[in-house]
This record gives sequence, C-alpha cells and structure tokens, in this order.
Amino acid sequence: MGIQTRHATEADGEEILDLWHGFTAHLSQYDERYTHTEEANDRWLQYFENQLVDSKYGTVLLAESDEADEPIGVLEARVMGDHPIFQLANHGYVNGLFVREGHREQGAASKMLEAAAEWFTEEPRGVDYYRIDVLAGDEGAAAMLEAYGLEPVEHVYEQRL
Repeated sequence: MGIQTRHATEADGEEILDLWHGFTAHLSQYDERYTHTEEANDRWLQYFENQLVDSKYGTVLLAESDEADEPIGVLEARVMGDHPIFQLANHGYVNGLFVREGHREQGAASKMLEAAAEWFTEEPRGVDYYRIDVLAGDEGAAAMLEAYGLEPVEHVYEQRL
C-alpha cells in the first residue's frame, strides 16, 4: 500500500474536521476536557484558514493512501519562537497527530513526521528540533513516538482547583 503526504489546502477543511473529530474522540478517552465544544467546527475552520493555510510558520499535513478515498491521517505543525529566558531556540511543535483506525501501523504517522521534519528544517523556519505532547495514559502514542526515535524530555503535572 502506498502512503503519500501533502500540505492541506483550504479546500481540505471539511475532511480535516472529520479527522479532528477522530482525534478529539481519541484524546477524550484520556481526559474528558478534550471533547470539543459546540463552536469547535467553526472556530477550527477559521483557525485553519487564517493561521495555517499558506503560512510560513504553520501547516497541516495530510496522509493519503492508495486504498482510501479520503485522507487517513493529519498532523498540525507550528513554529514556536525563542524562549525569552531559557536557551530554547526556535523550535517546532506538532499540535496534533492522528491516523484513522484501520490505517494505523502502516507507516502513515512516520510519513507525516518525516514530512513535518523536512518542513521544519526548510527556510525560513530552520528549526533544530520539534516537540509533540502525549496525554498521560496514552501509552500507544508514546510507544509509537519512541519507536520512531523521539525522546521524552518533559512531564507536565497539574492540580485541578
């Protein structure tokens, strides 16, 4: 099976929404706060169209398969600025990575991460590294990222008030 990646265009918005619903459903298994709100579709489409389409510092990558008539995966990438205090240079952030069930473990996530790494290193971005968050309890995502070669570098703790 052939898997290709490409940068999303404004015309992909509705198909990406379907993928994001899958992503939020996956995240909400680990934390109910990741269930999307009623306004989520409109707000995400505006964010996508105004902040990510044809942007120098943000993009959405889609994974497509020869065997599917719709995108099978999505990845959102953004460039983060230098930290004002720490020696954390410009770096990339993958804000979401999702592959539809039935298409996992076939290389789509790896292809999107490879495409994101290439995009991050191209000018004018030229970042040296990128980060991606995994929710506590999502051992499958953590294992996939570590198998791909990413290293855990930070744990985030919170206390609900």
